[in-house]
Amino acid sequence: MDVQTDVSPMTGEQIQSYRLRTSAAQNHNVVLGAQNNFSAPNQINTEEQTQNVLDEIPGERFQERHHLNLDTDFDYPRKGTDPGIVLIFNNETFSDEPRLGSRRDVNEILICFSRLGFNIHESDVCTDYSAERIQNKIAQILNDKERLKNTNCLVVFVMTHGEEYEMLNSLDGWFRTKDIWKHFMECEELEDKPKLFFIQACKGYFSAKLAVSTAELDKDKQDKPPLIDHRYLTPGELGPDMLIAYSTIEGNVSFRDPQSGSWFIQELCKNFSTYGRREDVVSLMTRINKCVCRNYYTIRLQDIAKQTPAFVSTLSKKFYLNRNKDRHILLQIQKDTDEINGIVKEIMNCLNNRPSVA
Repeated sequence: MDVQTDVSPMTGEQIQSYRLRTSAAQNHNVVLGAQNNFSAPNQINTEEQTQNVLDEIPGERFQERHHLNLDTDFDYPRKGTDPGIVLIFNNETFSDEPRLGSRRDVNEILICFSRLGFNIHESDVCTDYSAERIQNKIAQILNDKERLKNTNCLVVFVMTHGEEYEMLNSLDGWFRTKDIWKHFMECEELEDKPKLFFIQACKGYFSAKLAVSTAELDKDKQDKPPLIDHRYLTPGELGPDMLIAYSTIEGNVSFRDPQSGSWFIQELCKNFSTYGRREDVVSLMTRINKCVCRNYYTIRLQDIAKQTPAFVSTLSKKFYLNRNKDRHILLQIQKDTDEINGIVKEIMNCLNNRPSVA
C-alpha cells in the first residue's frame, strides 16, 4: 500500500506505509441506522474517485437538547437550536497528483459529525472548487443570517494540496488559509460562538524523523521554520473564539493513504466519535496530536518519517461537540452542592451573629 502526501504536485514519489500500532477505535466501521442513509466504507476503490461521497445526505434531524443544563461560566452557551454548521471543501482532482483517498476522509467526517448530532447539508460538501467558488460559498453561508443566528458553532474542513507559509491549492490557483476564516471573524451572528477550522494539507517538503543524530538535530533547528510561521499568521488575522488545526507543522508534509485516507483526518474522526461527548475540543486536539505522532510512520527516502499536527486556539471557554446526559448530571450535582454549601454558610453566619444571652 502506498502513502501519498498533500504537498503541491511537484513530488510524486511513492512510499511504502507502515503502522506502529492500531487502536481499538480504528475498527469503527459501524453502519448507521437506515434513516441516516450512509455507512462507513470498508475500502475505497481509488479508480472510482469521481463517485459521489453519499447518495443522499439526511436533512434536518437534530436539535439542541436545552433541557440539559450544561451552560456554565466555563462553557460556551448553546442558545441556538442547531448544533452547528459543518462546511467541507475537498479538492481531490489534480492532473499531476490526484488526492486519492480523500473521499474516505469526507465519508468519515460525515459519519463522525452525524453521530455527534450535527445536521449536514449536501450543499455544504464542496468538491473540487476553485478559489473563486470557495469564496462564493463562504459568502453564501454568511448571507444566511437566520441560519447563522440559530447555529451554535461553525466547523470548516479544507482538504487539498498545500505549501509553506499558509498557501493552499485550488483548481485555478493558490489562496491563503486566512482567506477561509477571515470573513467569519466579522460575522455578528457568530460572535461568542466557537469557530473551528481544520486544514488537511502539506506545509512544505520536510518530514519529521523518528531518530536522528545530534548533528542533524542542530541542522534541523537552523534550517526548519517554526511550528507555525507567524509572519503569515499575525494576531490581527485571528479573531476571538477560533481554533485552527493543521494536519502538520510548518515546513513539513502531510501524509495520506490512497485507500484509508489521511492520517490526521482519520484520527480526528476516531477521537471525535469516541471522546467528543465527554472532552472539550482543545483536549480532543491534544489527544489527536498524540495519536498521529505515536500511531503512524512511513519509510521516506530511507528514513522513518513521522507527522506532527499543530493547532492555534483563541477559544476563551470550553466547547463540547455534543450535549451529554452524564455531564448534565455531574453539573447538576455540582450546582446542588454549591447551593447547599451556600445555605450552610448562611446558617453558620446567622448562628455566629446571634446575640448572646446575658
